[in-house]
Amino acid sequence: MNVLVWLEKYGLLFMLLYCLGVFTPDFTSKISMMDHELDVVTGSLAESNIFKQLFWISLFLFFSFRFFINKEFNNLKLVLISKLFILFVICFIALVSASWSNYPLITMKRAIFQMVFCASISIAFCFSFYHKSIEVNLKVAIVICMLMIIFSIVQGAGFNESLNLAGYFKSKNTMGVNLAVLIVISYMWIKSFDVNSRLLNILLVILFVFLLMTQSKTSIVLCMTYFILIQLSIFKIKVLMSILAITFFSVFIFIPGVSYHMNDYQHIALYVDADFFTGRGIIWDALYYDLEFFDKMTLGYGYGSYFEVGVIPFVLDDKYSFLQYISSAHNGYLQLLLQFGVVGSSLIFIFFVFSMLKSNSVFIHAALIIPILQNVTESSIFRDANMAWFLMVMIVISSGVYMIRDEVINEHEVIRGAE
Repeated sequence: MNVLVWLEKYGLLFMLLYCLGVFTPDFTSKISMMDHELDVVTGSLAESNIFKQLFWISLFLFFSFRFFINKEFNNLKLVLISKLFILFVICFIALVSASWSNYPLITMKRAIFQMVFCASISIAFCFSFYHKSIEVNLKVAIVICMLMIIFSIVQGAGFNESLNLAGYFKSKNTMGVNLAVLIVISYMWIKSFDVNSRLLNILLVILFVFLLMTQSKTSIVLCMTYFILIQLSIFKIKVLMSILAITFFSVFIFIPGVSYHMNDYQHIALYVDADFFTGRGIIWDALYYDLEFFDKMTLGYGYGSYFEVGVIPFVLDDKYSFLQYISSAHNGYLQLLLQFGVVGSSLIFIFFVFSMLKSNSVFIHAALIIPILQNVTESSIFRDANMAWFLMVMIVISSGVYMIRDEVINEHEVIRGAE
C-alpha cells in the first residue's frame, strides 16, 4: 500500500492516541488532586514541547497538502470547508484577542495551535471516512488504550490511594472523561456511519467496565446520559441541548456580563457555598471578582492569557490557599469569559450554535451532552488538545459529513469502478 494513502487512512488514529495521552503516559504512583493541579501548572509552560509541535505541524502540513490535491471527494470538501470556516472564525477571535492580551505571543501561539489542531483532526476524519477506515482506527485506539491501562495496573500504578482507576494518567477524573468520550465518540461513529463490528461493541463494553472502575461520577453519568438521550427523537434532543446550552451560557457568561455593565453585578458564586462542587464555589468567586476588580468583563484577558503563563493571577496569589495551584477555572464557560469577556464569549457561543443548526443525526447531536455538561465542572472546551475538545470538533465535522454520507460513498464507488 502507498505510504501516503496509508497515512490518509490511519492518520486519525495517531491524533486520537495523542488526545488520549498514550504518547505521554504516567506510570508513577498516583497523587492528590492538588498535587495534580501543581503538576499541570508546572508542566504546561509547556506548550513549547518540541514533540507536540512537530507532531501536529507535520500532520497538519501532510493532510492539508493531500486535501488540496485530492480531486475525488468534492462533496466532502464543500462540507469540510463550511464547517472549518466556522471553527476558524472562532480561532480568529482568539487570535485577535492577542491585541489586548498581556501575553500576546502566548495568545497568538495558542490560537494558531487551535487552527492547526481543528484543521488536522477534521481533514483526517474526512479521509478516514472516505477510505472506510474509521472502524480500524477505533479498534486499534481502544485496544491500545486498554493495554496501557492494564500495563499501569500490572506496574502497580493504575489505582490511586482510594482504589480509583487512574490508569496511565495522574487523575481518575482525567482517565474517566477520556474513557467516557472514547465510548461516546465510538458509538456515535458506529451508528452514524454504519460501522458494523461485533468486536467493536464488545470493546466498548470493556471500556465501560474500566470507566466504572474509575469511580468518576461525572464521567459515568455523562456516558449513561448519552445512551438515554439517543432513545429520543432528533427534535427533542435539539430542544434539550438548546435549553441546556442557553441556560449555562446565561448563568455563567451573559448574566454576569450584562449585570456588571448595569452596575448590579450578579454571578452564581454569590449564591453557592465556598465548597460547592468540591471547592469550585471559592474558585468561581475569586475569578468573577477578578473580572470585576480589573474591569475585564467586556473583552477578557485574551485567549490563553490567564492560566499557565508562568505568573500566578493576582487574586489567586495567596500562599496560604490552594487557589495558587489551580490551572483552570474548573468551568469552561467562566474560562471563556476570562479570556474573551462577554463580547467574545457571546460571539463564540453563537458560532458554535450556528455550526449545529442543520444537524440531523440523533447519535451525533446527543453527544453534545458531554461538552455542554462537562464544561460546568471542568475547562476543556477550546483548550489545548484534550479528548473533550476533540469530541466537540468531531461533533461539528461529523454533523456535516453525516448529511452527505450517501453521496460521498456513491462518489467513491463510481471512482473506484472507473479505475
